[in-house]
Amino acid sequence: MSDRLQTPRLLLLDLRASKQSALPAVPGLTVVTPNPSGDCKESRNALGVLVAIDGEAAYADWVQRFHPMCPEGFPHVILLDPYDPALARRALDSDAADCCAMDDGERLDLIIARLARKPRTTCMEAVSPARLAHLLRLQATVDTLPIPIFLKDRERRYIACNKAFEKYIGRPAADIIGKTVFDVAPEDLARVYEQSDVEHLARGGSQTYEARVSYGDGSVRDVVFHKAVFTDATGAPDGIVGAMIDISERKELERRLEVLAATDFLTGVYNLRTFYDLARHELSRQARNGGELSLVVMDIDRFKEINDSLGHAAGDDALRKFVAVVTENLREHDIFARAGGDEFRLLLPATSPAGAHLVAERIRSAVNRITIRSPRGEIQLSISVGIARCHPGDASLDEATMHADDALYQAKAEGRNRIHPLPMHPF
Repeated sequence: MSDRLQTPRLLLLDLRASKQSALPAVPGLTVVTPNPSGDCKESRNALGVLVAIDGEAAYADWVQRFHPMCPEGFPHVILLDPYDPALARRALDSDAADCCAMDDGERLDLIIARLARKPRTTCMEAVSPARLAHLLRLQATVDTLPIPIFLKDRERRYIACNKAFEKYIGRPAADIIGKTVFDVAPEDLARVYEQSDVEHLARGGSQTYEARVSYGDGSVRDVVFHKAVFTDATGAPDGIVGAMIDISERKELERRLEVLAATDFLTGVYNLRTFYDLARHELSRQARNGGELSLVVMDIDRFKEINDSLGHAAGDDALRKFVAVVTENLREHDIFARAGGDEFRLLLPATSPAGAHLVAERIRSAVNRITIRSPRGEIQLSISVGIARCHPGDASLDEATMHADDALYQAKAEGRNRIHPLPMHPF
């Protein structure tokens, strides 16, 4: 090359995933991808951008993301590694100034010489090469972050995003830039984002909140949005920059821990602590509105004998099958819990003791049809049941529980496999 062409006047954007060939030995080349060689200030006289591409993904990245950043007419020279004639034709059709193989030094020298002789257009000087180098470097650097990042203008339209954002929502940059949240997200989720952005732009500053986002595969995930409003030269809100942190695994763990804390690990029904929490709400509702509320206490007859004779695995099987039968006979708002061992409690809102007796009888009859089998033998299940009325104004379930426990002991004393008291008896 001549001395005139050794003046630093070219930017290089390396979009290759696998770098098979070395970068071209062009003196003074300014690399604008991360870990740059050279100084951005040297790019003020840049003739154009050399873009290293190694396949479809890098080509799409150039077309959708980097080429639109440059002013119209600013030359992009595509360096293919390896050379692909079909991809070369597509690059030229996509407004590349020229194209050659990465290792074709002679061809590249000719291209650079031609660029040096080509006069600069007015539109090319609308963005200085130094400024363009900075923008390209910034975009390339942000693309290396694994956290989805996006920018919106004051009209809440996307003006930029990184690769992680594209991947997360499953759309290329060409389908995001210039669009609103209603173009890229389901309407119910988009309304949440839009309301947040409108309020945020009016208020300014930064904000952090949890929301749900439609992932690229169609699933909906939990994220934390971190957003900040940026301003123009006058200090007026000019747009929003944001980042998303996926917290789906954390939220799922929290949900699982909540379930574990609220339920019995063996049977899956509520534990006693949750039962009392829910019962307090029902007692408060009854105190406000009146109405019936009944408590049912049940346990499996001779449960210890099942464990001793058939084994603890058979005992666990009996508990699970009993719970399945009870659950099949309950309404959605009934509250069912394991109190411990083989004792269970059932709170029936808007149900009189007579109605509770009907529910208990259906359960008792169904339980009688359960047979527990093991290598040691088999046994047919039965239960004993006690019922009590909860009175409006009761501060707790203590009194009703005492009466239901007494009724349960009476049912056992009368021979088990029965419900006490009978409907015709006072509760």
